[in-house]
Amino acid sequence: MENMMRKIWFILLVCSLSVVSAGTILVLDFEGTVDPPMATYITRGIDRANLENAEAVLIVMDTPGGLLSATKSIVQKILNSRVPIIVYVYPSGSRAASAGAFIVVASHVAAMAPGTRIGAAHPVGIGMFSDTSAVMREKVTQDAAAWIRSIAKLRGRNVSVAQEFVLSSQSITASEALKLGVIDTVAKSIDELLQMLDGKVVTVNDEPDTLHTARANMVEIKMPPQQKFLHKILDPNIAYLLLMLGLLGIAVELQHPGAVVPGVVGVISILCAMYAFQILPVNYVGVLLIIAGIIMLILEVKMPGFGVLFTGGLVSILFGSFMLTASNEPALRIDWWTIIPVVAFFSVLFLFIVTKAVLIHRKPPKTGMEGLVGEMGEVIERISPKKTGRIFVHGEIWNARSNQNIKRGEKVKVIGVKGLVLEVEKVEE
Repeated sequence: MENMMRKIWFILLVCSLSVVSAGTILVLDFEGTVDPPMATYITRGIDRANLENAEAVLIVMDTPGGLLSATKSIVQKILNSRVPIIVYVYPSGSRAASAGAFIVVASHVAAMAPGTRIGAAHPVGIGMFSDTSAVMREKVTQDAAAWIRSIAKLRGRNVSVAQEFVLSSQSITASEALKLGVIDTVAKSIDELLQMLDGKVVTVNDEPDTLHTARANMVEIKMPPQQKFLHKILDPNIAYLLLMLGLLGIAVELQHPGAVVPGVVGVISILCAMYAFQILPVNYVGVLLIIAGIIMLILEVKMPGFGVLFTGGLVSILFGSFMLTASNEPALRIDWWTIIPVVAFFSVLFLFIVTKAVLIHRKPPKTGMEGLVGEMGEVIERISPKKTGRIFVHGEIWNARSNQNIKRGEKVKVIGVKGLVLEVEKVEE
């Protein structure tokens, strides 16, 4: 009986150990630029993992880079986490460029898929007050280089290669990163990665921690809708489109007061764009050039001339668009394939409007009864060459005469005006 009880207790102990070993790994999808909404998503995910005492956090990364300020908050959260952070650059073709390189180096376990790359970590400032002087850029670069050196040394990674990510914007492949000691492993898939890491000992807050990843439960944490929305509009191309849509909406509202909808859409779009521009490194001279260009196009519509305002407006919009984002970071620049179609659209739209305006200005002014010439009406009192009748035209009743006999109810067209009498002709149906 005693032996039987011992066997039962042994079985229960083994089962409990297997349950403990099968912990939870929280999976975060790090796709896109490094910005405040992304930083909030990642840091909250790590906070949840620490609160729930998860086995680890797996950050699946594909980023072109982003803002240094957002990067700092993510790196600080990783360095102070009580739960191991695994950063995996995946799938093939993905990258951990610029800010992403800092995050990979800071992780407890750095992994990459074949066909991925890491590096090009030159720092990028934030917002409209970023100092773009050469001296300040050099200071920021040296500070970032020292920062990544300290992180690499803390994690036991290749300090000199990590430093070159910042100083010379060096970029290397997954196999090169493994060979040079920048990352810990190369894996083809998430399943393969978890199998490879099972039993690996990592240092978390100066204490050894053994990973149990082979049978861990994977829990994916998705970015909340509000953060996803903010993350999307922080894309420089989206922010630019919102700005142009907003200015177009305001311009339409000014041309047609009381339309309401264009004005509402315009205001909302501009507010969303301004939110993005407060965070992105923006050259506000570019914004002023775009606004000046829109004003010139509106003036051309109001006062059609020789096309000087039209041409000047388009040139101003084009130059302002290319000047808008003041960043050497590709992820924080507006693509030319976004700018060219937008400027082309404005060219065609305002060319059409200006052409219509010129034709209207060239027409002789028609006021009073002269404005009825060409209008269609209906006879309400018989008309003959010898008798003046009456017609209903343009919402009013007028005396009318004709060289034809026209019965009541027949359609007529106004062809002239003599005194207070309209000259009409019968319209054949």
